[in-house]
Amino acid sequence: MPPPLLSGILVALIWGVQPVISRYGLQQGLTPLDATLMRFLTSGLLILPFAWRRGLWQACGVGWGRGLVLFLLSGPLFSLVLVAGVNYAPASHGALIHPALTPLFGMAISRFALGQRERISLWGVLLLLAGLVLVALNGILASGGLAPDGAWRGDLLFVLSALMWSSYLMLNRAWKIAPLDAVALTQVLSLACMLLALPWLGTQTFSKPASALLLQSAYQGVLVSIVSVAMFNWVVARLGVKALMLNALSPLFGVLASAWILGETLSVPMMTGAVAIVAGLGVTMKKKRPVRTPGD
Repeated sequence: MPPPLLSGILVALIWGVQPVISRYGLQQGLTPLDATLMRFLTSGLLILPFAWRRGLWQACGVGWGRGLVLFLLSGPLFSLVLVAGVNYAPASHGALIHPALTPLFGMAISRFALGQRERISLWGVLLLLAGLVLVALNGILASGGLAPDGAWRGDLLFVLSALMWSSYLMLNRAWKIAPLDAVALTQVLSLACMLLALPWLGTQTFSKPASALLLQSAYQGVLVSIVSVAMFNWVVARLGVKALMLNALSPLFGVLASAWILGETLSVPMMTGAVAIVAGLGVTMKKKRPVRTPGD
């Protein structure tokens, strides 16, 4: 395992490039359903032995009620929302909006729904909102042809995906569920859904380009669903709250990857929005030092 700091940067890279990989699959002829099918067939089969050892019939210790809620928030429905977003909007939008709103939604849910008061930097929030406004305007106005008409639909889906993911994270924290237990149960339930869908989707999906299917399977099913989650849990255990600051790198990685891999043109408002969002995330997640008194 690499050092904690390097591991955190690798997780930010994996999550930041995820929308780019999803959009690349769409460009190769895949549908959001195809990408979702390949993701959860792979991750579910790989993690099934672990889930079995953790007591699959007892919901891996999570509880079936809570497990179903987490499944709805992070399973195939979440994947469909996120992948469908890049069907309407550039991947660079998803790489900015989703990671930018996730901590904001998470803090709001923690404070107003779960009653856990956390200090939030006003300057960080203002920078995040300013960056999101710039990205949203670029999507709605599609000025200069830099964003497709109707990109706002994809932006709204990215907002919804951030709300779902932040709810998943906060409920995991509030319920004190072992992260890998929640991941194992969610992936196996998702696998069951995909197996039920195979009679309707299997033939069409596996007739698509093999290289595109393998890329989605390896990246979404292995790196995103299993490796990055396990690695991030390890980083948090060693760095604590400082690990959250590394998420600020995800939008930057995503925007750069969308330009390099997909050839997306990045307008000045988009680049300015990216800088504002990254800065806002860094300020928002920064742990404030306690004020020292002369007697300390």
